[in-house]
Amino acid sequence: MNTAGTHRGPGSRHATGTSECDGRRTGGSGADESSGAEGQEDARPWSVPPPYDASGASLSAHSDAIGQMMAGRARLWLGPFEPPPRLPAGWEDTALVVPTSGSTGIARAVALDLQALLASQDATAQLLAEDPALAASSGHGFWLPLLPPTHIAGVQVIARAHRTAQALELGSAALPHPLPDLRGHFDSAAFVALAEPALEQAEEAGLPALTSLVPTQLTRIVTGATGADARARAVLRRFAAVLVGGAATRDDVLARARAQRIAVRTTYGSSETAGGCVYDRRCLPGVHLRLQSPDADGAGRLVISSPTLATGYLTADGDADTTSFAGPSTSSPSGSGIRRDLPEGASAPLRSFTTSDLATIEDDGALTVLGRADDVINTGGRKVLPQDVERALDRSLMLRGLVRAGVVVGVEDRDWGQRVEALVTLEPGVEPEEAPALVRAALRTAEVPSHQIPKRVHVVEQLPLLGIGKIDRAAARALAAGRAGP
Repeated sequence: MNTAGTHRGPGSRHATGTSECDGRRTGGSGADESSGAEGQEDARPWSVPPPYDASGASLSAHSDAIGQMMAGRARLWLGPFEPPPRLPAGWEDTALVVPTSGSTGIARAVALDLQALLASQDATAQLLAEDPALAASSGHGFWLPLLPPTHIAGVQVIARAHRTAQALELGSAALPHPLPDLRGHFDSAAFVALAEPALEQAEEAGLPALTSLVPTQLTRIVTGATGADARARAVLRRFAAVLVGGAATRDDVLARARAQRIAVRTTYGSSETAGGCVYDRRCLPGVHLRLQSPDADGAGRLVISSPTLATGYLTADGDADTTSFAGPSTSSPSGSGIRRDLPEGASAPLRSFTTSDLATIEDDGALTVLGRADDVINTGGRKVLPQDVERALDRSLMLRGLVRAGVVVGVEDRDWGQRVEALVTLEPGVEPEEAPALVRAALRTAEVPSHQIPKRVHVVEQLPLLGIGKIDRAAARALAAGRAGP
């Protein structure tokens, strides 16, 4: 899941494990409906863009394909394998197939119909329109794409720009021309070079400027100490909203960004929810959250009901896999068999998606994502949620300016079942030999329980990442298992 990853703070109060947002209907026609009648095969072709290479031309090819999908003229295939020869019965309205992030090691193909995508885009606009800076445009705006269009977050940035054109009756998508070249290292200077032309074009179009970043990108801009970093912060302040998701963002980074008057909006969601469905820990209109089997601390597996839900997973053979999806289906106007709207007076959509995330829901409906259930480390019969230890590392004042980032994993152990280990990257000038003792001392000072403190700490040049900036935990476990260390 993409997550804003806030922590479970002391004294937090948890409700009965549900959170429900305004059930107003989201989504709309907004596009040419070219799907066939119920029971007939949809004749729309698959659009399969060339492999993305981060060039402006490659981004343009993907943007064109997304535009064709948004207009209902083609389906867009970005799945982890070749398109199957046919779709499962009842899935004829599929408009987009995207991969999951692969954080569990194997990417799956998620099928979404156009109604789910539109519901997500319109609910986002409805929320953003509550900001006076975005009210005049009904929450729509001019989008600067800085994420790869190969996963749902990057696809939705471009799709929202096409939705802006539909909603405001513009002649073309509200995107920079030419589209940015994203090859090379992302730093403050690169951001300014990409953002300033986009801001000028947004002003000429009379639209608020919007963008989306992953936490690593935001952190570089917000915490940098050079003149280029200061200039980047001034440029980022000119955006009416900056969506941040894909992984947890450190609390101190968010606090600094907001103190710098950057309009940061944290997002939580996944491919299965058509992107972010929770903004700033509150669900979008039409989204309902609940917890499955919460424990004594109020933590349970998060279940999401939403009009933005995917149809399910598609196998390489073209079979349907609705694992993790549940709920009755009734025929929708588009004929997909998936109900997207809400009956009058209903409190939640009819379908649900059970995530792999452990979470709490507070009395005011605020969502706190603790980590993935399948990341839990079992060491000597005691359970450790690695994200708890990682948050302690992030917040440690003892490690500020010494440890740049860290990830905690479980490695197989003959005696304990699993042992807790950590991979860390260091700030320049820190001796690698000092890191294990520094990390353990900092965690003890933070009163982290002894069974959660890493038995081994490995210094690496960089943490293994997936394409969307999320930690690759499978690769991190393999890296730790292959190393000896103090």
